[in-house]
Amino acid sequence: MAFRVTLLVDSPGRLAHGNAASRLALGLAQTGKVDPTVLCYSQDPAPAWLPAEVHVDRLAASRISRSLPLIVRYLHEQAPDVLITRQMHANFIGLAAGMTARTTRGWRGKVILVQDHPAALSHASNWRDNKWLAKAGYRFADGVISPSPTVRDDTIRWCGLAPDSVGLVPNPIPPFSGLLKDPPHPWLADDEPPVFVHTSNMMPWKRLDLLVDAFAELRRDHDVRLLLIGEGPGRPGVIEQIHRLNLEDCAQAVGWVKDPLQYAARACAFVLPSDEEGFGQVLTEAMSAGCPVISADSEGGGPRFVTQDGKCGILIPQRDRGQLVEAMERMLSPEVRAEYRELGRQRAEELSPVSSAHALIEFLGNHLGLEI
Repeated sequence: MAFRVTLLVDSPGRLAHGNAASRLALGLAQTGKVDPTVLCYSQDPAPAWLPAEVHVDRLAASRISRSLPLIVRYLHEQAPDVLITRQMHANFIGLAAGMTARTTRGWRGKVILVQDHPAALSHASNWRDNKWLAKAGYRFADGVISPSPTVRDDTIRWCGLAPDSVGLVPNPIPPFSGLLKDPPHPWLADDEPPVFVHTSNMMPWKRLDLLVDAFAELRRDHDVRLLLIGEGPGRPGVIEQIHRLNLEDCAQAVGWVKDPLQYAARACAFVLPSDEEGFGQVLTEAMSAGCPVISADSEGGGPRFVTQDGKCGILIPQRDRGQLVEAMERMLSPEVRAEYRELGRQRAEELSPVSSAHALIEFLGNHLGLEI
């Protein structure tokens, strides 16, 4: 019987952590060694690229806080060998469900937690992500995985864990599906000026204010455009900033789009000026689509890891508008773009779903002695 892994996540594809879970499940299926299931507590549809080999099960709950007894029942009835949870607040529920299922239902599987960001930063996006509970509770898990070396080291230090109990499993990126026939925005047509793009949840630490200011400076000497993709609390402010700087004819906050990679694939470069990133999944997504990337050397170490210390993309100091302007200006050179486009593609291939799946399988074998 195949080794069974269940990945608990709210959505199978709408948000970054949902995509990360589904892509890891895809890689596990591609190894031919694991029977993966994505277990969701939302009704969002599964992404079209997820094959039938990856099962998608639903919990009859609207949020993770109401899912504890349902997860316990699932573990008892389906008996996966490993339950993997992600997002700190969901980790607490998954850990409690695993411990309850063992003591009351005889479940014999393992619980692995995913820590995507340094613990001290987790509360910033969700008040339920309590770093003190992580410090007290993560030691009861069978293991923890993190997407970058910096986050792994921080998790070991903050939670007081043995180094061999925390594995490095990068967030995977599947191959780009290819360009659609028509550009998703008029500015992305072949005969239009260069366009810089950014995709995020528009939280304050994404530093869209810095990006718009840098773009305004670049715009003084170059005919360029900027598209900001996503929804979040920072969108009204960035729209106001674009208006205040008289950039309406060359900068837009376009909101949520179904396929942001269609924007990146036609862009001059993708720009991520964040103060903090535990991984920087939007960077690998852009790289997979052949889009060169510019990123701040964010706290959390994700962009440094993804770009291999700036080899595969331009890495600049945090909050340095001058160097951001210079990096964007460099990307206007076709030769520079071609170099980083190829290096980015190669890096995205190294972070494929099957590669990340093998990293997970190796961790489960080495740390837990599981035979897969």
